[in-house]
Order: sequence, then structure tokens, then C-alpha cells
Amino acid sequence: MMRYARFLILLIVLMISGCNLSSQPPTDEPLDVPTADAGGRPVVTIASPNDGAEVTVGTQVFVTASATDAVGVTRMQLIANNQIVKTVSSESASGQRDFQVILDYTPRVEGDVALQVVAYRGAIASDPAAVNIKVKSTNTQIEPTLQPVDNVPAIDPNDPTCRALTNTGLNLRSGPGTAYDRVGLVAGGAVVPIIGRVGDNSWWQIRYGINVGWVSGQYTSIYGVCSSVPVITAPPTPTPTGSTPTAIPTITKTPTPQPTITVTPGKADLVISSIAGPTSTTVAASPVTYSITITNTGSGPSGSFDNKIKLPNGTDADLGVVANLNAGESISLNIDISYTTATSYTLIATVDSNSQVNEISEVNNTATLLITVS
Repeated sequence: MMRYARFLILLIVLMISGCNLSSQPPTDEPLDVPTADAGGRPVVTIASPNDGAEVTVGTQVFVTASATDAVGVTRMQLIANNQIVKTVSSESASGQRDFQVILDYTPRVEGDVALQVVAYRGAIASDPAAVNIKVKSTNTQIEPTLQPVDNVPAIDPNDPTCRALTNTGLNLRSGPGTAYDRVGLVAGGAVVPIIGRVGDNSWWQIRYGINVGWVSGQYTSIYGVCSSVPVITAPPTPTPTGSTPTAIPTITKTPTPQPTITVTPGKADLVISSIAGPTSTTVAASPVTYSITITNTGSGPSGSFDNKIKLPNGTDADLGVVANLNAGESISLNIDISYTTATSYTLIATVDSNSQVNEISEVNNTATLLITVS
């Protein structure tokens, strides 16, 4: 009886010990259990401008930033003095693990501006990355710096050419929509000419290197005069693969008379595509040469047209007569300008100054260049 009792006690002890066994080895480290917040919060950094950078009122500031997240950054926001001024979302609904953007902001008043960039994964926000800039009223108030700012696109505010700045890397597609095939990638920060659009300007047709394709207007900033950019009829959307083939009916062709086709030449559209010359000069350096480039961005010849430029004394001077510019052609006209007093002078050049050409648009014939004379 005693021997049976000892055996029973030993069996109970073994059963209790077995309940404490685990399939994992004992550890003092916490277990890595996946959660909905995998990867923590996004992390964002600002590459430019530098902290303390100085700009003038009305000058566009480009903020280059990048964010990383283990799951995916879905959008990034630029905040100026606690006001949201720009938001760029990812083309992917699930976001991008490495998201690089260029966010633009134009200050309108003098003073210090605190710029912050915040990255989001859905509703989860990063800690803000921040820089402070100083906004001055004129260029003469800005202290010169020896350190150039990298990764900033060059935007000429006097260039009327319609063009797009990509705020982030974009898919280049064969048509205006995400249903179309991807034909390439456009780098973030690229400045590309716009050659076509849809009616509501939600998609732009661009030329990127040797490729022509479409990018979403949601991820671009537009510069220049775009009123004459033609509306392009969208190509047919690609047929999904694996669909059931449709039987091809037998067609009996009935001969029909061929109409006589009359080709009507398109209209010209004259713009000043650039004004080349110093924007800061001295009275002693006079005369100063400026080169005004005129481009026909339309689809037909221009014929003869006059051009003029406004001199510092307020009078108009003839810039010359152009006999003709065919579609896509350009010509440069030079003029020497003399300054007699230190001042700020706005050079105003006008193409087709006597309205001799019937153009696609009559509101894009003027270009300006601000010049400081000391």
C-alpha cells in the first residue's frame, strides 16, 4: 500500500511539471510579435534648403525631403508657420518605403518662416523635420553664401514655355490614366516640357528625353504659359489579358466615293522663350547686351511680324522685324541697353507688337526680366 502511494505521488509531480513545459526556450527578451504598427513611425529628413537660408519675397522655395518607413509612406506635407502649404501623395495606395519629394512654397511677406515636413503612413505621422528660413524684401538684403544648395531644380520665372516639375518620381504611361501601360519612369525634380493635356488638366503629356508619355497632374507643379497646349484625345485603354476573344464578323465592303481632302494650315503661336543677359549690372558697364529668343510654338507659319522692347527711360524701341517663323522654329534678337542711373528696371519685351499674326493665343506675347542697376 505504501509503495502504491509513493508511485501515485510521483505521477502527480510529473503531470504538474509537464504543464509548465513550453515549445520555446526561456528568454528574458520580449517576443517580436507583429502588430498593425509594424515599423514604428515614418522618419523624414530635409536635404534643402539649409537652416537659416535667405530668400526674397515672391521667390519660390523648393524643399527637398525624403522619408522612410518599413511599411510605406503614403503622403508628405509641407507646413509653413503652422499652415499646410503643399501635400504630395504616393502613387501607390500602400505607400513607398523610400519616398523622395520636392515641395514648393512661395513666401509673400518678410520675416522668419519655420518650414516643417511631416511624413504619414495612413494616419500615423512622423516627427516633423524642420528648417528656418529668412524672407527679405530685396536681393540686396541677402547676405552672400559660399555654400550652394544642391538638388534644387532651376526654374526661370521669365520663361513662358509650358513645363512641369515632378514633385516625386513618377510613372510615365502610354495614356492619361493608371489603366495604361507604364512606359518609363520620370525622376523626381525633373523639369519637362508639356506637349499635350486632357480637358481638365488632370494628366499632362510630356517629352522626357526621347520618350513621350503621360504623367498625373496631381504630382506636378506647372510653370509657364500653358493656355495654348492642345487637348489630346486619349488612346484606347489596353485590353486586359486573358479575356475571351470576340468573334470577328464577316464584313462586306461597299465602295464609297473618296472625299477630296483640303489641308488647312494651323495657326502660329509666338512666345518669347527666353531673355538672356545680366540681371545685375552697373551704370559704368553700359551698354549691356540682351538676347531675346522668340519661338513659334504653334502648328503653322507666322508670316512677318514686328517686335519691341521698353527702355529704362520708358520709351519703346524697335527690336526688329522677323520675316517668318515656321512651326517649331526660333530666332534670337539682340539689343544693347544703356543705363544712366542706379535703379531697379523691368525689361519688357513684346513679340508681334502690332498684332500682325493671327495666333492661337494673343495673351502670351510678352516676357519680362527684372534688372538691378547700381
